[in-house]
Parts: sequence; structure tokens; C-alpha cells
Amino acid sequence: MHAEPSAAQAGDTAQVGPGLIRPYRAEDRELVREICRRTAYRNRGSAAVIEDGELFADYWTKYYTDEEPESALVVEEDGKVIGYLLGCVDSTVFLRAMARRIVPAILARAFFRLATFRYRDPNSRRMLYWLLRYGWQEDPAIPLDRYPGHYHCNVLRQGYGKGYYSALALRFLDRLDEKGAAGLHGQVQEPVTGGPWMRMVATYRAQFGAADPLEFFAEKPSTFQRYMFGIDKPMVNRAWGAKVGDYRGWLVWAAEKYHM
Repeated sequence: MHAEPSAAQAGDTAQVGPGLIRPYRAEDRELVREICRRTAYRNRGSAAVIEDGELFADYWTKYYTDEEPESALVVEEDGKVIGYLLGCVDSTVFLRAMARRIVPAILARAFFRLATFRYRDPNSRRMLYWLLRYGWQEDPAIPLDRYPGHYHCNVLRQGYGKGYYSALALRFLDRLDEKGAAGLHGQVQEPVTGGPWMRMVATYRAQFGAADPLEFFAEKPSTFQRYMFGIDKPMVNRAWGAKVGDYRGWLVWAAEKYHM
């Protein structure tokens, strides 16, 4: 049904249009963290919710760069890193590391700074309150035994429409296959009435009928946009799960149709 996009292979690198996909290296760490901060919250940037950029980057990237760097990839243009994919083969390992080491250190630092009046922006205090009061209970439950893998991918605006997202994700799927992972999952926050991701799902279903690669689906209401940005539109966290092979077909279709 689908044909995978071609890429000129050179060892562990792959040419994709004007860009080069390659494995993550330790020297990429700070660039990855900066891209994570810049692209946060639909390119508002992490400073829109918390002034501590190091803490923000620790939460979103530290596990992947420090504990599972072999599952991470970057994309370069003209020798400069402009995007990344941070992957995890087994999310139970991820959750254990986050709960035991990464999140406790982040919270200790955050509350020390809060107690010593280091956070001057009210949004920083609001964000910490939201995390403790609401954030932990707004993620849909996902059967990790069936969908253990996940990834976190961001590309700067200059890389939009060049196929980098799909090339990075397809490369990560190869790793999941190599490791024998049964499937993977993901999550997106959108309006209750729909958003870009749900429109893609609807377009896929309209084209292929009952053929739906996203065999697991769940959602929970989200208060984040209203609490942090004053947006009254009802929002939900939508979670999905798919077999690796099925998601590969979905990605190739999305790459061809949307130049992702």
C-alpha cells in the first residue's frame, strides 16, 4: 500500500533532502536542550511557562540523552543541528528512571528556588502548582506491555516541510524492530472538537476505510491551556498506540501527503 521514501545511506547517516540524519552524540546535548526549549508549546518557548530553562530541559530530555542516548537521532543542515528525535524502547524503564532519579532532583531544585524567591515570574509558580495539583492525573492510561516504545521529536521552523520528522521516526522504528518491541505509543494535546492530529486521522480513515493503524485510543480532559494561557477552549490529551509495522505505514502515508 505504501512505498518508503528513499534516502542515500552512508554508514549510520542518511541524506534526506538538504539534511543529514545521524545518531545523537554527546556533544549534541546542549543543542538538543536548546531546541527543546525553543520549540516548546507550539513554539512559544519554555519561558512562556517557566523561567528555569535548565529544569525544563532536564524534564523533557535528560532521560534520553543521559540514559538511552543510543535511541536518539539528530538532523543537520549545513553542519548545524536543527532537530532531534529522542526515543525510548521500553517505557517502563523510562518511568522508573524518571520516578527514582530525574523527577525528584528536578522537584528538589524547583522548590528550593521557589522557597528562596528565585522565581520572579508568576507563571513559574503557576506551572509548579499546576504540575502538582493537576498534571499527573490528566494523562490517559496506556497499556505499556502492548505499546512499550515512544519518542519525542522536534524540528526548528527552518526544517518544516522537508520530511525530517518522518525520516527520524522511521529510523527509530527500525530500532524498535531490532529490539523486538511490540509497539509504540504517543500523546498529543488538542481541542475537544479536533485539531491537526485528529484531522490527519480522519483523512487517513476516509482514504483507507476500516484500515486504522492506531489500534489503541484514549483521551482525558486537560486544564493546561486554560490554567497557563487563559485559553477557554476545552482541551484534551489524546493518547494512541500502534504496532510498529502499522505505524510505519501510517508514517509513510503522512510523509507523502503532508511532507512531514
